[in-house]
Amino acid sequence: MGATQRVFVGLDVEWALVCATPANGALVRGWIEEACVAAAGELSQELRELVAYLAGRRDAAFSDRWLIALLDRAAGEGQEAQLAARVIVQAMVPGMVRLTQSLLTPRRDFDDVAQVVVGCLYVVARTFPLRRRAKVAANVMLETLHLATRELGADEARAVRLDDLWDLSASDEDVADRVAQDLLIERGQAQQVANTAELDGAQGELVALLAWGVDHGSLPLEQARSVVIVIREEAERTGAATPAARKRRSRAVRWLRPVAAEWVRAA
Repeated sequence: MGATQRVFVGLDVEWALVCATPANGALVRGWIEEACVAAAGELSQELRELVAYLAGRRDAAFSDRWLIALLDRAAGEGQEAQLAARVIVQAMVPGMVRLTQSLLTPRRDFDDVAQVVVGCLYVVARTFPLRRRAKVAANVMLETLHLATRELGADEARAVRLDDLWDLSASDEDVADRVAQDLLIERGQAQQVANTAELDGAQGELVALLAWGVDHGSLPLEQARSVVIVIREEAERTGAATPAARKRRSRAVRWLRPVAAEWVRAA
């Protein structure tokens, strides 16, 4: 994988952590078996091996069945829904790389586009209409393409000031470090950030918002990762923001506004 593809490198690192929890493999295999996609004991319960087999088997009907089984789980709430969505994302990494490449223009950075594509795939995985049971993989990628195209078009059509949502200061780098170390290691540990981060005011609220959004499935992990990157960039920037930085700020605002609204309603 190319040196510029840090988004997909990050996904691989995160995937290794997800696979390191033995219960995850057993859980996913159980979902596949419950959906009668495979016989009991037929599939490995080692998650990396299991997903590689599911994604690599060239059988359209089989692919439709296991994807629908996981999409059904991903449409729920809590950590199991997040795990199901994460498995779908990992199985579709090759397609996401190709989709990212197809959306590149001279003005678009590969990793900026990849962040959008991955974030959009998470959204599609959680909201895909389960009545569409044929050519599921193709339809998931098509929905992702449509959503990513709209996101990228919105980035290029307007710029939104990040401080519409929160005020950044030099000390916000500490928030980014805390979130990067705790929240982004594993989405199942997201709530620990809200419980352990002893930060006051806007800093504490930002950490809690990210943790709440990821933990409740309102903010895909890759989008949370992107928000942290924006925070770091703002804390470290000394001059005027570049057009690419303004696009990333605009995107972060669009992602966080609905999460913040849900957070307020749930309070």
